Amino acid sequence: MNYEQFLNPHTPNQKIFLVDMRKEVNYHFSELVQTGIEKYIRQNKTILIIVNKKGYASWVICHQCWHIPQCNHCSVSISYHNDQNNNPFWLCHICKSHYDIPKTCPKCQSQNIRPYGLGIQQVADHIQKEYKISPVIIDSNKVNSPNKIKKTHTTLESGNKETQIILGTGLLTTPIKNTTVDLVIFLNADIWLNIPDYTAAEKNFHFLYEAIQNYPESTIVVQSFNPDQYSIRSACKKDEKLFLEQDAVYRKQYRYPPYSDLCVLLYKHEIEERLYANVDKLYKELLYYKEKYQLDAIEIYTTPPLIYKKFGKFRYNIILKGDQLRNFIDIIYSKCNINARWFKIDRQADSIV
Repeated sequence: MNYEQFLNPHTPNQKIFLVDMRKEVNYHFSELVQTGIEKYIRQNKTILIIVNKKGYASWVICHQCWHIPQCNHCSVSISYHNDQNNNPFWLCHICKSHYDIPKTCPKCQSQNIRPYGLGIQQVADHIQKEYKISPVIIDSNKVNSPNKIKKTHTTLESGNKETQIILGTGLLTTPIKNTTVDLVIFLNADIWLNIPDYTAAEKNFHFLYEAIQNYPESTIVVQSFNPDQYSIRSACKKDEKLFLEQDAVYRKQYRYPPYSDLCVLLYKHEIEERLYANVDKLYKELLYYKEKYQLDAIEIYTTPPLIYKKFGKFRYNIILKGDQLRNFIDIIYSKCNINARWFKIDRQADSIV
């Protein structure tokens, strides 16, 4: 058996299943999910599948040279999308630049270019193929105006076969008004854990926990490749206190807030060499003042953010962490003239990416 079941006496009608995807044959749809979809379709019940990835695929890769095309303006992989007429195109989710799909790899000219990673459009295609149902897709593009929201509600209230399966991004952790959902499926409960940040587990927990709380009458199926990860297990147990206790151990061990202060200095520039030069100059000045004022408990290091280039500008962080940080920031703010050097300062940073 590749899943565990969690029961909560406060919500007896809600069953929560945590699936270990490491033991599944199908990479995206576990046996439990497939069985559940078939069962609830037969019973004319409503199924919500939370994908949390827009488009058809997360990125594109060449299977000859393994090149992953990136946006010309941002250091992110280009996502694979289909337009309303099912015509494919590439899209940057940061700057929204569109690209025509080439017939060959831009690097090695191979024709072996394939989309990779599961997006909401690909799930819709799978549902259509396997169950002969065209699901309702709800993402930010479908609810970014009052008219679109009204149209979406009209579609859901029609009660036809297509409304049996709803596909949504993280927006649908908040229930849809006047819509009863019987089965909620998280295809990838690890989505936030892929972010290299000390708040990753916290975001992952709240992503799951809020949805589970908001659908108290629904059966919940959570698919995960990290079923032992504390944010996932705590959410499935609906135990916020347990999560906070375990997250506190991690934060205390590595001296992250609230067990120390954290400050991030971000610098951006169109010219990469100038970026390095200006960051390095300030970094050396900070080390000098740290030594001068004998603040040995403060950590100072440089690192690129998660997205190194955005909208044509390169980006780099200087991270400061420690118990005596506030006094040190006051010192360097005046002596190093931070603002005039175009550094953006986040005195109480809640992220390092």
